[in-house]
Amino acid sequence: MKVIFIHGMNQQHHTAASIRQRWLHILQKGIRKHQQDARFSYLKRHIRIPFYGDLLSRYNVRNILNAGTLMPQQWPSFSFRQPVQPPPPAPVPRPGWRKPVIPDIPELKLNDSMNFNQKLKFITTLSKNVALRDFVLLLNYFPRLHRSLLQKFLIETYLYLDNPDFIREVHERIARQLNGRKPCIVIAHSLGSVIAYNHLIQHPELNVQRFITLGAPMAFRVIQEHLPQPIVRPEAIKGDWINFYSTDDFLTAFPLSEPPFQFEPEIINYGIRTHIHRPHDITGYLLHPQVVEAILELLKNPA
Repeated sequence: MKVIFIHGMNQQHHTAASIRQRWLHILQKGIRKHQQDARFSYLKRHIRIPFYGDLLSRYNVRNILNAGTLMPQQWPSFSFRQPVQPPPPAPVPRPGWRKPVIPDIPELKLNDSMNFNQKLKFITTLSKNVALRDFVLLLNYFPRLHRSLLQKFLIETYLYLDNPDFIREVHERIARQLNGRKPCIVIAHSLGSVIAYNHLIQHPELNVQRFITLGAPMAFRVIQEHLPQPIVRPEAIKGDWINFYSTDDFLTAFPLSEPPFQFEPEIINYGIRTHIHRPHDITGYLLHPQVVEAILELLKNPA
């Protein structure tokens, strides 16, 4: 069974070979904790990682936001010379809308062995993550502003959402590995979850036995507006859709459980903790024992 990984943002510094090596290294560390070295050998033979990070260089763009640390790599120059515009009207709730549930503040666990500076850094980082998470939740009510920030900070995401040529080239890379009717597992991180969803919608003939999304940003309206409408569960998913979201990660701190994601069968959502200093990075997701178990579960008798 092929295992297809679809990567997310900020991978243009990698090559197809180096991203494969990095992800396999992380997976090996996670799998060793489960004492499943035989499964890792199977994964290594069957894993495929379609790479599209080099396309950003071809389009001569780069992200301003570091998606690993969730901090700007440089601050863009915003113009303040325009007259102040009146505030937009309050958003009108859509049919079926329910007030979103804000996750609890992550539990503060300070190690007694930490010195004062380490504890201060930990608390500062945690506070930043919580503040950014709540700020992005507010932005969800103002999709135009959210869209503007995507253009400024997450240009790779905006490019995929709005540029047909870029979309076509990305999907051509995916289709080289994700095709046919043989059973497979698809694991997608960050922007890769949006790409994977779009590809699966367009190819109902695929036989995806498990779709695993890690740090998916699809809970936000600005992303949903660019998905094929209506938003439905892809026919290509023959088994479970398991979504892992991190309460530390402001890009993906919410489950896919509200409309329009109330599918049947429902998406299985798991809230997990990733690395507090790099909450959106793939490392924190692939090392988590629940993620490892979700990947290995269908490979208990690898052929």
